[in-house]
Amino acid sequence: MIKQDYLIRMIQEIVSMIVEAILHKKKIRQKEWEEYDRLTRQILGIDTRELLNTKAEELIARYATQTDGLDKLELAAVNMLRLSEEEVEKDNPLLKAKLRQEGITLLKYVHQHSDNYSLQREFLLRLLEKNG
Repeated sequence: MIKQDYLIRMIQEIVSMIVEAILHKKKIRQKEWEEYDRLTRQILGIDTRELLNTKAEELIARYATQTDGLDKLELAAVNMLRLSEEEVEKDNPLLKAKLRQEGITLLKYVHQHSDNYSLQREFLLRLLEKNG
């Protein structure tokens, strides 16, 4: 139980940091990204770069039934959004759009199925949908 609570707190901390970066267009130092990527890999069991070629449905099938699955899905979603904003090269608009759409799909899924309301998540979804 303590390990589960710790994992959920770690996920929430990472999600908050990435959401802040996305919302404020704030650059985060490479060293911080490397640390969060390492934690994301440890939590999700996949490398952050694997999210470039993963669909929302695959992630939902993989994590939705786990105890902390919705937290993991939210972590995957914000990482997809981060990748679409910062990592994907400007000469690949299709991949950028795909990552953004998959991230939004995951966030909507989490928002609809989570017992925990998140104002931050709702605000991010509204912002993403508004900016299309």
